[in-house]
Amino acid sequence: MSSGTEATGSKRKMQITQHKLTSLRKLCRAVIIRNTGLHRLRRACKDLPLPRNLIDFLTSDFSFREFEVQSLNLPRDMRIHCIYPTRSLLDNSKVLLKWINAKACNATTVSRLLEKWTEINHKNIMRVLLWFREQETIGVVLEPFPKSLYELVQEYRKAGVKFSEWLLWKMLHQICDVLWYLQRRQMLHPEIQTKTLSLSTTGDILLHNLLIYTPSETELNVCVDGKESFYGIYVAPERIRGQKHSNKEDSWSLGCVTYELAFLEPAFPLHQGKNLFETLNNVVNGVPPARLQEAENLYSPDLGILIMSCLIPEPRLRPSIQDIFCFTKERMHSAKPK
Repeated sequence: MSSGTEATGSKRKMQITQHKLTSLRKLCRAVIIRNTGLHRLRRACKDLPLPRNLIDFLTSDFSFREFEVQSLNLPRDMRIHCIYPTRSLLDNSKVLLKWINAKACNATTVSRLLEKWTEINHKNIMRVLLWFREQETIGVVLEPFPKSLYELVQEYRKAGVKFSEWLLWKMLHQICDVLWYLQRRQMLHPEIQTKTLSLSTTGDILLHNLLIYTPSETELNVCVDGKESFYGIYVAPERIRGQKHSNKEDSWSLGCVTYELAFLEPAFPLHQGKNLFETLNNVVNGVPPARLQEAENLYSPDLGILIMSCLIPEPRLRPSIQDIFCFTKERMHSAKPK
């Protein structure tokens, strides 16, 4: 009888000890993360000479319970892509939390995207802070982004002001830098438009991480506004024709973005009641945007030349992103305020 009681007591002591160890591990992990910060955690794990088991200890075991959604009153785009402004309960930092239904997606494709886009290291591309899987849902934690260029365009248009020429060239140069970086790594970002680009308070561009738009709502790069009506088309003519992808598609998208920043309206707009196929035909047949000839009245002639060269329907005749990178760098320096 006593031996049975002793065995039960020993088992209970082991369970209590194990619970204390687990709680201590969680407490240590929480303290380290709180002091390091989610925004610096990945860099710290990469740069510091930490043992592999400690890195795994810090970067694993995340769950949705450690994040508090800040608002459910979200714009349509964020609801479509399951992106939530969130507060980390570990270090109180503001982050974005992306939900991906692992069962509804191609697991191989998602894994490949996660692997590629978490390794991105460019100052003008939104970083993935960490990702985790809880049952059949993948959580991707990203740094938050400031106002998109789309939002700024709407504000500027309403206020009747325009971007300065120097800032415009600077933004275009940084976008080219980002696109060239991705091209050299053979990584495709099919969502180059004003909604997927943000501008920081220091005037620097931030391209949204592709994982935000995974899975994407549509194959065509059609931007949809909050009123659920179409806004504009950024997709290159060759893609509409079903031709093989090339890096010159980026040049076309850049031309559309440049036009929109200059005229504060999309190059190929879609208004309510407007025929979508008519606009697509204009893109495929090389019909230039309506106000393109007015560009020289707003900015230097070089800006109009850039837009026209990017919006040439034949891909081989468009400048490469590398060419535009050099072109915008020269114009940025010449337009810099004295």
